[in-house]
Amino acid sequence: MRLKLRAVFAASTLVSITMIYAPAARADKGDRFGGSEESGRKSAEKSERDKGDRDKGDRDKGDHDKGGKDAKASKGGKDKDAKDGKDKDKGGKRIALSPEGLKFDMGIEAIAKLYDKVFDTEFLPLYKKASPGPETDALDAELKQKKAELRRSKVDFGQTPTGVDQTPLKGEYSYANGESMGRMTLKSGTERYFFFFGDKLWKVYDAHKLRKGSPLGETYDEAVKKLGPRFGGPGKKSPAKPDAGQSFDEVQWQTSDMVIRAIDRGDVLAVVYVDRDVQERLPSMRKNKMKDQHSMDPDVANALKKNDAPADPKKDDKGKKDDKKKDEKGKK
Repeated sequence: MRLKLRAVFAASTLVSITMIYAPAARADKGDRFGGSEESGRKSAEKSERDKGDRDKGDRDKGDHDKGGKDAKASKGGKDKDAKDGKDKDKGGKRIALSPEGLKFDMGIEAIAKLYDKVFDTEFLPLYKKASPGPETDALDAELKQKKAELRRSKVDFGQTPTGVDQTPLKGEYSYANGESMGRMTLKSGTERYFFFFGDKLWKVYDAHKLRKGSPLGETYDEAVKKLGPRFGGPGKKSPAKPDAGQSFDEVQWQTSDMVIRAIDRGDVLAVVYVDRDVQERLPSMRKNKMKDQHSMDPDVANALKKNDAPADPKKDDKGKKDDKKKDEKGKK
């Protein structure tokens, strides 16, 4: 009996000791998700202040070495240009181009290789259903044509006018400034155009057919209403300015790195994604102005002006008086 009582007493004592020395779960939770986080934040702030003081001291000493700072800036992407773009961000959403991997500054061959993979994925189910022989041969030919479409479509806007001038795309490019364009038809039927400066992508132009039941709706207003939430809210309306190269009414959105335009082409909606940095530097990049092939030669224009010049009233009156005197002499 005594042994049992001692055992019970010993067990009770052990439990009490354990309860006294065990850390409270609540305190532990508060430390991990509250105190430690605050401590880490303060430590980070202190490190930033110390770093700022060191940087200031270096500047005061006349140390102009910007290597470390430039390396830190370039870590994010486009060094100073990327930073400038972020500074101009007015809270708009960041919009990614599709398919995944498509980015501004890519060359036409790099884009073609990206789409080679896209087409391979699209054709895979078709190959699985096709029988070896004529069916797979037909798929091979179609796939080869799809992969060659963008590469063969390239148009250089050099010194010679192109047939693109007769399309709604006129005004989206300039001549003699190193610009070019490529095109392809997407699986959805959308006509996609790629615009380049020196073989660097700066603009993607998608022409969507508007029709009943389509993802963007049947009318331009309906399409713009659907695009608004995707691009961060209602866009800014921009009426057509033919003299400035804008042939159609537009609604525009801006993000930190992109200008997006929804163009009203009647039964076609064009959605254009533009590299904001290039858009803002466009006047300086398009220094060369191509002569209008349909304009009249200046010498011819001057000659026509001389022929069409109004008669001198004084000379005209003098001529009438001379004719009158001759008539009077003839009567006598």
